[in-house]
Amino acid sequence: WFQGVVSRAIDARGLLDCAALTPLHHPSSELIVNNNAHDDNCVLMPWVGFGTYRLGKRQSRTATLEALKSGYRQIDTAFIYGGQTTELEVGKTLQDALQMGVIQSREDVFITTKQWREYHGYDASMKCLELSLERLGVDYVDMWMMHWPGPCFESRDKRQTVSSENAATEDDPWLHAKEGMGVNEIAAVRADTWRAMEDAYRRGKTRSIAVSNFTIKHLETLKETATLWPPAVNQIESHPYYPQNDLIDYCQKEGIVVQAYAALGGQDGTKAKWKALGGKRFESAPVLEASERLHKTPAQILLRWSLQRNCAIVPKTCDPDRMKENSDIFDFELSEEEMKAIANLSEGVGDGEGRLCWRTEKLRL
Repeated sequence: WFQGVVSRAIDARGLLDCAALTPLHHPSSELIVNNNAHDDNCVLMPWVGFGTYRLGKRQSRTATLEALKSGYRQIDTAFIYGGQTTELEVGKTLQDALQMGVIQSREDVFITTKQWREYHGYDASMKCLELSLERLGVDYVDMWMMHWPGPCFESRDKRQTVSSENAATEDDPWLHAKEGMGVNEIAAVRADTWRAMEDAYRRGKTRSIAVSNFTIKHLETLKETATLWPPAVNQIESHPYYPQNDLIDYCQKEGIVVQAYAALGGQDGTKAKWKALGGKRFESAPVLEASERLHKTPAQILLRWSLQRNCAIVPKTCDPDRMKENSDIFDFELSEEEMKAIANLSEGVGDGEGRLCWRTEKLRL
């Protein structure tokens, strides 16, 4: 089903050229992700990856193997996923896939993992990577991301108050930050983390380094001290209710590929939240109208909308049919009018109100 020559439809900046898309473009279609504009050793990442967030221990293995069988060639995981069990299961899956002949070599799969926020700082980040490599059973990853631009809370329980010399009031966003990671120190801590990532890249422990959940301010601050720029990718929440247009524009100007998560949903998408937003995206008139015209599912329309905004995607599902559906988005194109109509779903939604993931996250600096 997914066999054939890998096709690429990218322009000089590594952005998707929608006019060049044909039915030959399948989930192994790739784009350039580089940390150095002057580096001739281009790293190619599939446009469509398979997400593993919130998969159970058993599903992390069975669903990931099914995704590989279905043709996916990027697996997106993280140190913290599954209570620190998902990386290990993904590693077992890679071995299963090799033994079954689903893949021919480690190089056939683009592996992304993420440094967890508890491990900010140079030495701690290096330790985090070594643990990830050990769990995955590989010598290197294809992309290593800084999962969050700041440290982990000492308490995730909002009912608790954790004292800190860095926190002046209970409303201070750094109330739960670890000692030495206050408002005036976090930029330096983040720079040390990035320095560790740069060294890991130079040592061949990762083929590219990237960030996640970064704002323009985070990126601008990091740029001041970085010796490798730009980050290959910024993985962020982005969908019609929370498009993050300014951030995406900034990233594309800087040469940072945007990878959208929650393109189809989000863990904070409660019934009350959907009602406040005017209904689920799948049920919106512009999505349903495009679905009818193109004979594609609403999910495919939403994923295609992200692609045509030059955003790579990492949808997640345990259903083999849905896996194929989520990747079968390279043989059609939304019209300019349809793109605008779907984008207009964010009209009237307050700044940040369309956010469906981590809405209670305190880190904003």
